Amino acid sequence: MSLQPVARRVLVVAGLVSVAVTGALLFEAFLSLEAALPFGHTRQGHVTGWIGLAVILLVFLYPIRKRVGQNRMWPRGWFQVHMVAGVVGPFLIVLHAGAHLHALVPILAMVSMGIVVLSGIIGQAVHYLALRTLNEERRQLLQQGVGPVEAEVRLHAVASREETFRVWQLIHAPMTLLFMVLVVLHIVGTMFFGGL
Repeated sequence: MSLQPVARRVLVVAGLVSVAVTGALLFEAFLSLEAALPFGHTRQGHVTGWIGLAVILLVFLYPIRKRVGQNRMWPRGWFQVHMVAGVVGPFLIVLHAGAHLHALVPILAMVSMGIVVLSGIIGQAVHYLALRTLNEERRQLLQQGVGPVEAEVRLHAVASREETFRVWQLIHAPMTLLFMVLVVLHIVGTMFFGGL
């Protein structure tokens, strides 16, 4: 199995993320050129931050749906919402924050958000490789005469033991929780000290 398609995909995603972040920072700088305040401190900047937070909250529909769903399978549509919202939401937050990081909590929130996004992109690559491997193993089992139900049982056991995915979850999940705590602290601090 070649890793070339994965490497190409990672490079494309990394390039697009870099262009998006650079574009958001440049756009925020453009919006702040003639203004008395940086864009993030204006009403429009606040609205952009709230919309970014709302989009980021859409990310949580996937894990909730996965755990609450009747068959506990990976719901493909919700996973796509999870991935898109996990990039668009942070893009809006970067637009909201710009390069004007002047307090510790927002800086830590941005760093943790970056780690969450990066680990999410890496997790998607791990997921892609795991699916490719499982599909290849499924094909081999079916060619060997194993029935479809038995093949799925064996593949489910293999997938549940996947250590790479567990290690990835040890980074992604706690960093997501840390990010959300820092977001709450940022919002409370902003409302308490800066008003709306």
